[in-house]
Amino acid sequence: MYIFKNYNNSAIAFTPIGHSRAGMNSRPGPTPGPLSDLLYVISLHLPCSLFLSFFFCFIFYTITIFRMANNNIPHLSLCVTATDFEKVAKNVLAEKSWVYASSSAATGLSMTTNLDDWSLINFRPRILRSVDSMDTRRNILGHTSQFPFFVSAMGTLGSSHPGAEPLLVRGATRKGMHTMISTASTKPLEEIMDAHLDEQRLLGNQSPSNLSFQLYVPVDRTRAKSLVQRVKAAGYQSLWVTVDTSTLGKRTADRYLQAQENLDAGVVQNARDIHGENDFAPAFGGRQVPGSVDGGLTWEDLDWISSEWGGPLVLKGIQSVEDVKLAVQHGVQGILLSNHGGRQIHSAPSSLMTLLEIRTYYPEAFDKLQVFVDGGLRDGADVLKALCLGATAVGIGRPYYYALAAYGAEGVERCTDIIAEELEITMKMLGVSSLDQLRPDMVNTSRLANEMWRPVSGNSKL
Repeated sequence: MYIFKNYNNSAIAFTPIGHSRAGMNSRPGPTPGPLSDLLYVISLHLPCSLFLSFFFCFIFYTITIFRMANNNIPHLSLCVTATDFEKVAKNVLAEKSWVYASSSAATGLSMTTNLDDWSLINFRPRILRSVDSMDTRRNILGHTSQFPFFVSAMGTLGSSHPGAEPLLVRGATRKGMHTMISTASTKPLEEIMDAHLDEQRLLGNQSPSNLSFQLYVPVDRTRAKSLVQRVKAAGYQSLWVTVDTSTLGKRTADRYLQAQENLDAGVVQNARDIHGENDFAPAFGGRQVPGSVDGGLTWEDLDWISSEWGGPLVLKGIQSVEDVKLAVQHGVQGILLSNHGGRQIHSAPSSLMTLLEIRTYYPEAFDKLQVFVDGGLRDGADVLKALCLGATAVGIGRPYYYALAAYGAEGVERCTDIIAEELEITMKMLGVSSLDQLRPDMVNTSRLANEMWRPVSGNSKL
């Protein structure tokens, strides 16, 4: 039975007859995995009959038991933090997929900064405040989300799980969570939207979840406009233009692996071949596909992109307060502070550092557009730190990649439950019952501020 619920089971919706998963969400036993999830997705498109239901139920549990025995995958309930999925995924993924997901640019300094900077902020809890009832909902670009976090865009999810992006969005939709789909998706953007809409129907259209699209702008303007029109026709709610990819960063681990594969094979692999159905993907490994990203993109290009799109527009990859001001001047609806998961420029600032820059030097920005953050978040407490400083919501990427790889859609749901529980626990101990009660003075940023950029000679050009 499908269940749309928070981690504490506060809201439930049942599926129509004929689409039962034989109680897999509630029955004890082995944890579902990628192969069994794929069979389930296939079964949705076959005629409903008693015979097929029994057949797929049998296959589902047989493969699950076999898979767990051979891969030594721990039961899903043993994942109690978002970082636990990474350990399991490493044992499941092929080497190429693991390197792609876990690696970063150059020596990894940008990714390390993403992770470490969250520990430089401490809370300042308040006591004796009523926290009997909690409200974690957030308005994201005009649409309610069950949580103040969403799934960040991740390319080539087919390298993580055969169900790829469609299975990811099914898990996210069941939890009422928004998901950003990458231009570099394994499956066609229309197929991904169909999976989301199908899951919505099974939930009686009760989930507040929706899909947004992350755009890599190709060099060919005709192809770029065609892609934007496809996204619009499919029903995606917002467009997030990636602005930190004038070229792709040097993905060191990918380069080593690719070089060894080429030596072993005696040939040079065509990066485009890895994507199959997607001609717009910029690359899978360490090399860029020619023409896939436009190094000549400028602020003026936002005019034609906005005109073609005609909906909420967000710039993904802002890393300085000066560019925040330019984003406001160009009338976009939101910005995503991000260094691409540490995969682009070496020695990039963390998104949290950029958020503190905005809070310090341009706090008016929070009243002019929505500010989103991603990079290095691994705990619900981290989400609240960003919200205290003015962020609308935060994006989470790698933990969901690993959860999908290890456990399929159920891993996506479990990861969401974990982060949501940590969010509520921290809210209660911080002394707030709703997100609109969060304030900058609830966090101590002095350690992070010591490392923050300051205008030369005290003269800011902002």
